[in-house]
Formats: sequence, structure tokens, C-alpha cells
Amino acid sequence: VVPALAVWRERRRAGSRVEGWRFAESWKLLPGALGGVLPGSWLVVVPVGWGEDVWVAGVIGALGAGVVRLEVDGDTDRAVLADLPELAGVVSLLGVAEQACPGFGATPVGLAGTVGLVQALGDCGITARVWCVTRGAVSVGSADPVGSPVQTALWGLGRSAALDLPVRWGGLVDLPVVFDEQAGGLLRRVLTGDEDQVAVRESGVYGRRLVRAGSGGAAGAGVRLSGSVLITGGTGGLGGHVARWAVARGAEHVVLVSRRGLEAPGAVGLREELEALGARVTVEACDVADREALAAVLGAIPGEFPLTAVLHAAGIGDGHVPVGELELGRLDGVLRAKMVSAW
Repeated sequence: VVPALAVWRERRRAGSRVEGWRFAESWKLLPGALGGVLPGSWLVVVPVGWGEDVWVAGVIGALGAGVVRLEVDGDTDRAVLADLPELAGVVSLLGVAEQACPGFGATPVGLAGTVGLVQALGDCGITARVWCVTRGAVSVGSADPVGSPVQTALWGLGRSAALDLPVRWGGLVDLPVVFDEQAGGLLRRVLTGDEDQVAVRESGVYGRRLVRAGSGGAAGAGVRLSGSVLITGGTGGLGGHVARWAVARGAEHVVLVSRRGLEAPGAVGLREELEALGARVTVEACDVADREALAAVLGAIPGEFPLTAVLHAAGIGDGHVPVGELELGRLDGVLRAKMVSAW
């Protein structure tokens, strides 16, 4: 009995430590009135051809008379930026362009344009803070579904930019699909405030927060798996940990998918380790962003072990590159591995 109690106590202690590491995203309704007139001159950057769009025009109109509009097609013209008057701020509406960037099929035009804009402003020595505006890219609650998941990628980029460029970065603002006079007033309030990750909704302005997650027991403790479990990036370091976790929780067959398959370093040893734990193991060389190749892998899963779960651990882990130095080829590779393959 005593040894069993000791094991139970240690598990409880470990579980308590893990609970202290768990956080969740929350959105807090922020008090405040509508904003007034924006001070100084503001540059508003829009995708080429979008200047007369009703929603875009509404946002520009809400910012007032001191607005300089710049339409961008591909790279931001540094000569044009150099001739601008001193700016109080920059508002980018580039995110609304969701189509794929020519030559970089995994990267939306708006995302590529935002990277180029940030770099061009830096090259021209413009230190006015940049605000990245999206439309329906985040959810502030269960009654507010994400309408434009493609634009959500800008929120990932923006959080990196905030760390890389703390002086030049203003923040992220998600606007509603229906943009009216009240939304315009709330936007002006945000642009002159202290919050840097906000969503404007009919009910007001919401600020993003990280809060301690509610108690749910040790992470994954109650999960039981069966049949086949497909793990992307399965032969990498993270993929190996995920595979061991899956087998420990009952997966009878694990399918480890990676670009190099069994030629990946450590892949043969990982397969032998998992087989020793009692699992059937298949290792496949496959680019999971290639739909036909992935379909072939899925079609080969034996009927006796039907697919019950997919764990997406694929990615490119070759280090951090600041937004100011980020090349589109590198960005496209990351998005292809993480976003396109999941889609």
C-alpha cells in the first residue's frame, strides 16, 4: 500500500506542476468611449485594386482627413515612402488580399505584402508605428466564429514583429465584416490607445489576454487511442515524443510520415523502439502538402486498424529569422509544412 501511495502522491505533485504551466487565450471587453480625430498624418496601405472596395473605403473614411492612401502591388515602392510627410502612424489593410502569392503558393498575398511593407518602412527609416488590420481573423467567444482563417496567419506574423520591432510595431486589430460608424470610432480609439492585440466587435473592443487554464487533470492523461494514428513530422524529435505518447495511450498502429521517411536520422531506431512497445509501425516518405501523395499514404492504412487520429507535428525547425530579414521563400516553406499540409 505504501509504495502505491508514494506513486500516487508523486503523480499528483507532477500534475500540479503541469497545471501551473497551462494557459489559455481569453478576450476581455475593454471599457472606453469612441475615439476622436486621429492626430497627424496616417499612411493607409491597401492592396492594388481594393481602393474602391466598400469595406476598405469605409475603414479609410473612418480614419479622417489626415490620411495618405497607398495601393501596393507586390513590393512596396521605397521611393514613394521616402517622399511621404512625417507620419503619426501606418495602417495596413493588406491582409484582405487572401489569394496565393505568385511563385509562393502557400503564402497569401496579404501576408507577403505585410512582410514587404515592414521591411520597406525600415529601409526608409520610417519609425511610425505599424498597425496590421484584419477582418474576421480571430474569435472573441463561441458566438463569434472565425470568418477568415487565411488572415489569421497575420496574427502569427504580427506577434513575431512585436518582439522583433518593439519600437516600430503598433499592433494587431481585427475588425468585423460589417464596418459601420461605431466600428470606425472604436478603431480610432484603438489606434491611439495602449492595447496591441484587439478585436473590434458590435459589443465593443476586446483585448487579448493569457489566463491560467482551468483544471483539467494532467494534460492528455484521460486520452485513450486505438487503431491507426497518423503523425506528420513523425521521424523528427517532436514527432518521436508524440509517437511514444500515442503508443502509451493505446495506438495499435502508428504511421510516421516525413519527407525522408526511413532515411531520416534516427528513424530506424524509433521504429524499433515503438515496435518493442507493442505497436505496429509504418514509416512513410511523403510531403504531406502533396495531396496525391498523402492520399496514397491514407489509402494504404490497413482496414483492421482504421485511422482514428491525426497528430500534426510537421514543421521546419531551422531557427528564428527576424521579420526585417525574412525572405518569402523561407516563409513559404514554413507555411507549406504547417498550414497547407494541415488544410
